[in-house]
Amino acid sequence: MTDDITKHSETFTIRASEIGAGEQITLHAICALFQEVAGNHALKLDFDITQLQEKDLTWVLHRMDIKMERYPNWREKITIETWPAAGDALRAYRNYRILDEEDNQIGACLSYWMMINMKTRKPTRMPQEVLGLRLSDLEHVMPVKSDKIEPFEEPEMEKKFVVRKSDLDMNEHVNNARFVEWLMESYDEEKAYLIKNMDIMFMRESNAGDIITSQRIEHEARKFTHQLKNQDGDILALAKCS
Repeated sequence: MTDDITKHSETFTIRASEIGAGEQITLHAICALFQEVAGNHALKLDFDITQLQEKDLTWVLHRMDIKMERYPNWREKITIETWPAAGDALRAYRNYRILDEEDNQIGACLSYWMMINMKTRKPTRMPQEVLGLRLSDLEHVMPVKSDKIEPFEEPEMEKKFVVRKSDLDMNEHVNNARFVEWLMESYDEEKAYLIKNMDIMFMRESNAGDIITSQRIEHEARKFTHQLKNQDGDILALAKCS
């Protein structure tokens, strides 16, 4: 990529702690790498989460649309490119591309963000210095979606989890990559790597001590809808996978 600070890339070697039994990186580990490069880039652009917290503001991830052509292997080197692109005063978009050592694209993600006031926990208009850094001439890696993912009543399978302190991030709620991990727990190891597309919407925060129920239904061959609920029945996340 260019030296333009509105674009950013980092190279990683896939570690043993990031792979599953098939010796390929897991989807939730990929999401954790997305968060890493996004945070490092935001720091360059002067709207890192720690800088925003000084103004009682923080970023909240609302949606991720992920498409994997293949999962990189243990010890393989990958490069993740990222850049923000045009949104509006309340929504921001961040793009990601995953490249192998030959610069072939093996994955992509379009993420949807909001800024919230940390005291009210409500969405707020972004500062002008943030709005000015989202370039209108940069294309998204995939089309922006406006449709919703609908919840369901009768799951075909479910698992329960208790939220630990180690599941929390610096905003003191469950890290988004952990939500992805809980969804993927509904598949065995072999089937997990057959999932190449995940569109996930994050609806509510979750905190330490919550009891989470991960539910799944299958619509047709290898097309699934997932939902995460807390002990009060509130939906925390909805996702479609294929």
